[in-house]
Amino acid sequence: MGKNPGGLIDGAAVRTLFARLTAAVNRLTCRMARGSTEETIAEIDKRWHLDEHQRQFLGELDSRKSGAAFIDEKIQDINRAAFHRSAFALNAFIQLLFVDLPAQLSLSFFPLKLMLVIANVLLVLVAHTSMRTDFRSLLAGPNTLPPKRRCWGLLSNPRYNKAVKKHSRPHARAARKEKSFYRPAYFGNAVTIFFGDQFIIPADKLIFPFSFIVGKVTGLVATLAMVFDVWRGIRAGDDARQAGEREVSVYRDLDI
Repeated sequence: MGKNPGGLIDGAAVRTLFARLTAAVNRLTCRMARGSTEETIAEIDKRWHLDEHQRQFLGELDSRKSGAAFIDEKIQDINRAAFHRSAFALNAFIQLLFVDLPAQLSLSFFPLKLMLVIANVLLVLVAHTSMRTDFRSLLAGPNTLPPKRRCWGLLSNPRYNKAVKKHSRPHARAARKEKSFYRPAYFGNAVTIFFGDQFIIPADKLIFPFSFIVGKVTGLVATLAMVFDVWRGIRAGDDARQAGEREVSVYRDLDI
């Protein structure tokens, strides 16, 4: 990394490094960037292989203000689910290689280790399913509401409130997933990593210097993973609150 004549770190070099790290994280987590209409469609097409009709539909949708807001919301949902998918895949890998809670508790119970790995794999599948559901919702477009009144405004339209409630369900499901699945899972991973960090081959069974290297690497990986899981657990709580606020905002449109 370059330095300026005064001995301070070059700001341009720091920004370049940060941009490269961000790009690497986006590739690993399949995160889509939101740009112009053409750039956004290209990002979506890169990961989902749109046909010509779908590209045309998204282009027309993005040209409208309400449609652009809908695309923004769905891309955020897809990116969040993709990040959860990558995060729990990483946790499954760490639980497999760098965590052995039964051994740290002086228990001979390998199925517990296997259960922790499988639990993270199942959460990977849940996040992947959510991502595909959000993508299908993106291609379906925003649902237009029927009129509030019928018969020249003399009678209320029961289909209107049903449509509003239907619009609130995705936000309710997102809030439940973040609060009841992802948040406890992140904190649970952090706790098990804290108490059970150990390489799949115990360091005391290796000769020096491999025992020293394995011990240090295991400690570093466990610390980074634990901090990451705590951070994501906190963020999952924030995401659950945001999804709940979206649900409430939809219910404000009810004709009561």
